[in-house]
Amino acid sequence: MKRSIILLCILIILSATARADHITGGEMYYTFAGYANNFYLYKFTLKLFMRCNSGRQFANPNTVSVFNKATGARIIDITVPLLNQQQISLVSNNPCITNPPAVCYDVGLYEFTISVPPSADGYIVSSQVNYRIAGISNLAPGYGLIGATYTAEIPGTANIPTAPDNRSAHFTGSDLVIVCANNSMTYSFGAEDADGDQLQYNFCEAYQTGGSGQAGAPAPPPYAPVPYAPGFSGSSPLGGQVHIDLQTGLITGVAPPAGVYVVTVCVNEIRNGIVIATQRKDLQINIAACTIAAATLQPAYVLCRDTKTLSVSNLSTSPLIHSYFWEFLNAQGVALHTSTDAIASFTFPDTGIYQVKLVINKGEACSDSTRSLAYVYPGFIPGFTFSGICFAKPTIFTDKTTNVFGSVISWAWDFGEASIFGDVSDSTNPSYTYPTMGPKEARLIVTNSKGCIDTIIKTISIVDKPPIQLLFEIR
Repeated sequence: MKRSIILLCILIILSATARADHITGGEMYYTFAGYANNFYLYKFTLKLFMRCNSGRQFANPNTVSVFNKATGARIIDITVPLLNQQQISLVSNNPCITNPPAVCYDVGLYEFTISVPPSADGYIVSSQVNYRIAGISNLAPGYGLIGATYTAEIPGTANIPTAPDNRSAHFTGSDLVIVCANNSMTYSFGAEDADGDQLQYNFCEAYQTGGSGQAGAPAPPPYAPVPYAPGFSGSSPLGGQVHIDLQTGLITGVAPPAGVYVVTVCVNEIRNGIVIATQRKDLQINIAACTIAAATLQPAYVLCRDTKTLSVSNLSTSPLIHSYFWEFLNAQGVALHTSTDAIASFTFPDTGIYQVKLVINKGEACSDSTRSLAYVYPGFIPGFTFSGICFAKPTIFTDKTTNVFGSVISWAWDFGEASIFGDVSDSTNPSYTYPTMGPKEARLIVTNSKGCIDTIIKTISIVDKPPIQLLFEIR
């Protein structure tokens, strides 16, 4: 009898292991399908990614749940069959890439329709899967198996009565991109919005699965972020040298070492200056031990703090690169300085906008060239202060950016509240009411009319009550 029980336990463990270690990402999007009996109708697509030849299968059927956005109250659970499964892959024969990897995903598609009544709060639609692939490089060591939660938001009527007549933002960037370790990278998480809403992008936390749901259904929000490793976070999933363009969703920079990294991008749908919904895409990106012979520079170099000297190098470190030719040009295209060094330096004679041109392997195989801009306007220093640190009460943020040339024209605030969507603002001096206590990483990205853009991050400790200030000394 004991032997049978032990054997049963082993089989259960093996069965759980067989179901684990395979999901590599997902996203959810929808279109507005009209009204029926005073209910809103939405047609949804859930898209899940799995590494090819994993020996695993997508859940069939899957369970999707709808929750009240403000309260987390469960509205309905929907059982959704797998519509179809397809394989997408990319194999590069480019001789200018050393050791090119094959990129391959199995993609599972689910389609379903939901019908919900008007709501001031709006809704969150969730799908949860167990588990993500094991050994993700930007997660904390020893985290074990972690599930994933994929969501979409339906806006409520509280701020804009017509907001629920919404077609969500839909990510359109390619899922098949070769990224080489410690080399320049470009990866599009761009989206389109059929309603013409303004879109604003940012890195955000990947979600793990929540607590117990109902009969296998997803647990209600809020959802906890995955445990990031030191040096990584939801707002910096690929390290400090990779950034996302707030307006386009284009990820650029220098990739981290080889490994698998979970990256989540949030896109805010903004209508009449109000964030009506936030959609998310979560993907585990395989960064390979390869190099690309390319001339790659940052989109722009900004000398906006305290110097007019630029030192610049190619973002590609490929051993196939044999020579460099740099030109620093003024606004009229006249060369002010040239260099054949791997790292070129130049002190610009005055403020203004200049061009930087790089040609690699001139006249050889794998030759490439690129141009970038250099904005030289010293004296631009981002800054902000805050007052009020009690949760459930407003925290006031005040922009303290100093600026010498031009004028400050945009502010992108992220208040660092992981438990809620839409904790952002584009106001100059906004306020935000934190719903939870603890440390929050508040971030301000500020831009001026001369093209300078910079970021400042401050940690705010939100507490239950303000600290007591004693009028006497305790000895």
